[in-house]
Amino acid sequence: MENQRIRISKAMLKSGLLKLLKEKPLNQISIYELCAVSQINRTTFYKYYGSQADLLNEIEADFLQQLDDELKPICTQSPNALLPILRYLYEQRELFCLLVRSLPMQDFSAHLFAIPSISIIFQNLADESSYSETQAKYIRQFIFQGTFTVLYDWLSSERPEPTEEIAKVLELMKSKL
Repeated sequence: MENQRIRISKAMLKSGLLKLLKEKPLNQISIYELCAVSQINRTTFYKYYGSQADLLNEIEADFLQQLDDELKPICTQSPNALLPILRYLYEQRELFCLLVRSLPMQDFSAHLFAIPSISIIFQNLADESSYSETQAKYIRQFIFQGTFTVLYDWLSSERPEPTEEIAKVLELMKSKL
């Protein structure tokens, strides 16, 4: 278990990186600049991380873990918890969009849909019993990537539609499969 000093140092580095990512891409952020913004010594940075990408990956893992922790109790009550997922993502839209822009999109979407609570909900979008194994595999991939694109477009717009509207769109897509 990390002590408080380590948690504070890591939190400052994460905050600093997120601040810099709002201004420029990861490959243009130096360790020196990150440490200056975070008010952390470079030695301290290297004690915990090997690169800026390692820090970004930890931010992604934290985001996904918090999302899963938030959704687990909801999903155990109802396998159709689409609206709570959308509400959580809407509340976290700035971080979600920042991660999408900063990480390889395929990796982030794969990690997002690998979260057990999300995976269950979106797998239920297709009635796989009426498809062969191969068909179900590609339909699932189509649903995941299409849903991810809808989520990113929705969350990155200046005035996102209400979560209920997006839930209806996703349910409509489900009914068409």
